[in-house]
Amino acid sequence: MYCLLMLMLALPLVQRTIPFFEETPLNGYFVSPRKPSVTMDSIFDGTFQDAYNNYYEHTIGFRPLLIRINNQLAFSVFDTALANGVIIGKKNYLYEINYIKAYKGWDYQGDSAIESHARKAGFVYKELTQAGKTLLFVFAPGKATFFPEYIPDKYMKRPSGKNTNYQEFIKMFDKYKLPYIDFNQWFVQMKDTASYPLYPQCGIHWSAYGVALATDSLIRYIEYDRDIDMVDFGWNGFDLPDTLRKPDYDIADGMNLLFTIPHYPMAYPRTTFSSYEGKIRPNAIVVADSYYWNIFGTGFSSRLFDDNNFWYYNKETYNPAWPATRNTNELDMLSELIKADVIIIMATDANLYQFPYGFIERAYNTLSENRQQGGSLWALSKMDTEIEQIMKSIDADPQWKAKVMEKALDRKISYDEMLKLDAIWIWENKKN
Repeated sequence: MYCLLMLMLALPLVQRTIPFFEETPLNGYFVSPRKPSVTMDSIFDGTFQDAYNNYYEHTIGFRPLLIRINNQLAFSVFDTALANGVIIGKKNYLYEINYIKAYKGWDYQGDSAIESHARKAGFVYKELTQAGKTLLFVFAPGKATFFPEYIPDKYMKRPSGKNTNYQEFIKMFDKYKLPYIDFNQWFVQMKDTASYPLYPQCGIHWSAYGVALATDSLIRYIEYDRDIDMVDFGWNGFDLPDTLRKPDYDIADGMNLLFTIPHYPMAYPRTTFSSYEGKIRPNAIVVADSYYWNIFGTGFSSRLFDDNNFWYYNKETYNPAWPATRNTNELDMLSELIKADVIIIMATDANLYQFPYGFIERAYNTLSENRQQGGSLWALSKMDTEIEQIMKSIDADPQWKAKVMEKALDRKISYDEMLKLDAIWIWENKKN
C-alpha cells in the first residue's frame, strides 16, 4: 500500500518530466506562466519563488485531468460551476451572469445615457442616409430573456432594476425613428412554434437555425432598403446529428468537466448560396459582439458582402482580405464610412450596457467635424465611387494596366497604390 501510494504521488512528476500519457488541453482562455529566470535579487526578495511555484503548478503532470475531476465534483455534488461567470440553471440550463443581469435590469445604463446615444445615432443615420448608405441596428436575442423559467430562484427573487437597457433602447430608437430589427422579441414570440430549437441548452449563442433565420432577415432588409438584388440565401433540409456542433456547447466546454452534460438535440440547416452573377454584394461594416461570429466565422458574410468588415466590439477589425486583424482606432473613420454601403450595429441584450461600443460617438464626431468644414459625406462617397470605377476601367485594359505597372516599378510602390494615384489624377482632371 505504501509503495502504491508513493507511485501515485510520483505519477504527476513522471508525467511532467517524461510524458507517457497524451493529455487533452483545457478549454477556455488563460495565459500559461513562463518559467522565471533566476537572479540574486529575485531569490532574496522572494519573487522568484512565487513565480516558480506558479509556473510549476501550471505545468504539473495530469493537471488538466485533475482540474476536470475537481470541476466535475463541484458540478455533480454541489451544483456549482467552477468557470468564470457561469450560472447553472434549473434542469442544467447554463447561463452567463451578464445575461441574467441584463434580464433583471441590474446593468442599466440610465435614461440620459441611452437617449444621448439615440440622439447622436439620429444625426449619424441622417448623414448616412443622405449619402445613400444603409444604417441598421440589430438587437440579437439573449438567453436569459429567452429562457427566464430556468433561471435559479435566488436570482429571480432579488429585486429587478427600474428598467432594462433593452426596453429603453427600443423606446429611444422609436422616439428618434431609428431603423432596427428586434430579433430578441421575435425569438421569444417563436419560442413555442419554431420548427427547431432557437437556443441550445448548454450554449450561450443562438442556434444555427436561429442564425439562418436572422441572416435571411438581414438580407431581405438590406435588399428592400437599397433596392438591390443580393446573393440568394436559403437552406435545403437539416442535419440532425447525435452530437452538438460548435458553438452549441460553448458554456459547458468552458466548465472543463469529465462527462458531457445531457442535452436535447440540435438542428443544423444545410445552407445554400446562389452564384454572384447578376447579384450585388455591398460593402459592409458590422460592429457587433460575439453573436456575429456565427455569421462571420461561418463564411456567410463573405458570400453576401464584397468588402466584408467585422469590427469586434469596435476594438479589433477582421476582414478576410487582410493578412491580420487591425485595431479600429488605426482606421480613418471618414474613409471607412465613405467605402461602406451598409453599416450594421448589433448586440445581444447582455452587452447593451456598452452598446453601441463607442462607434456612434466616433462617427458622430467625425461627421459633425466634416459638416462644419463644409464637407458632405454624399459628395465624398460619390467621388470615391467614381474613382473606383476609373480604377476598374484601367485594370480591365491590358495596355493601360501595363503602363501603370511600369510606373509602379519606377516609383517602387505597389501596383494598387499606383492604380489609385492614376485614377485620382484622372478624376481630378475630369472634374476640372
